[in-house]
Amino acid sequence: MRQIFEHITLEDILQFIEGDADPEISVRVQSWLDADNANQAYLRKIKEAWGSISNLKDFDQSTVDADWANVLAKINEKKAQTIKGKKVNLLHGYNVWLRVAVVFILAVFLSGILYILNRHFSIGSGEIAYNEIVVPKGQRSQLVLSDGTKIWINAGSKLKFPLRFNGKIREVWLQGEAYFEVAKNPSKPFFVRTHDLNIKVWGTEFNVKSYEDEGITETTLVKGLVSIQKKDAKGVAAKEVFLKPNHKAIYVNDESVLHPSEKKKLRQQLSEPIYSQEIQLSEPIKTDPDVSWIDGKLVFENETFENIMQKIERKYDVRIVLLNEQLKNARFTGVLKNIPVEQTLRALQLTTPFSYSIKDNEIIIKAIRAN
Repeated sequence: MRQIFEHITLEDILQFIEGDADPEISVRVQSWLDADNANQAYLRKIKEAWGSISNLKDFDQSTVDADWANVLAKINEKKAQTIKGKKVNLLHGYNVWLRVAVVFILAVFLSGILYILNRHFSIGSGEIAYNEIVVPKGQRSQLVLSDGTKIWINAGSKLKFPLRFNGKIREVWLQGEAYFEVAKNPSKPFFVRTHDLNIKVWGTEFNVKSYEDEGITETTLVKGLVSIQKKDAKGVAAKEVFLKPNHKAIYVNDESVLHPSEKKKLRQQLSEPIYSQEIQLSEPIKTDPDVSWIDGKLVFENETFENIMQKIERKYDVRIVLLNEQLKNARFTGVLKNIPVEQTLRALQLTTPFSYSIKDNEIIIKAIRAN
């Protein structure tokens, strides 16, 4: 069962809902609920989804078929609003256990917790079934692919992947940020496709950050080996650039959207000017600031206040308004563990004076003028 929060799995939450959790799990889930109101809202949504399929607890083939048909009917009713009228062809012909799992996933999808879209794409005489997972802001997700590859997906991200790797290569498509532990298979290379780049992998661990609104793609290698190719306007890949562990490959697609402080940081990492639409390799770096998010932590290494606020927005699903230009350029180094957003802000106040107010999910931050 996948881990959806630090020390908490979906199975833990379901056992807690059913009253079947042992004392240790109950205490852990209750502590998680007490830590943040957002966690309580998340639990309510899971209860709604779980309640909608409670009749699957004691199932046989006939009840699964009935529930499967019921889910299909619900999707036909809701798909126009949910996916803007696009036609969806759902999985057919899989064994009863997979169909039970998909019934649950789609019930969750219909309740709005996580958006998982299953499509068929025809290739030759066969069909490849793809999943597309969208992780909303304020959440993280984790999955294991059919080949054993583990992927952590950050907030505000989208990942498309096949249910099974049947061809000569393994490939997934990413918008946003994800951390990969790729299972080794020399005869079937693994590719991560982003908007601008193809990343070829040989059994390795690395992070890819490629949010389209940020104008930059960063690939941070923890161990192993990857090669990176940029794509031209027709999607054709150019010459490979190889990346070593504890280095970062930086590809700036649109320099105009980068803040001056971000440009300065990139130049320090590169030890050379920034060249738009070229893959550039960093000097040796500490990888923790780029990969700590998978453990729910925020690690800063001389990071600007503006960049930190952007990460906080994504992590906690809030909107932050900075009312002081100088404050944007203040820099921080440190570690913030998985704590509520107000504790995060109070920790930052220890090094830079500022005031803030919170209304709903909007945070307004002002600098405090010295007397």
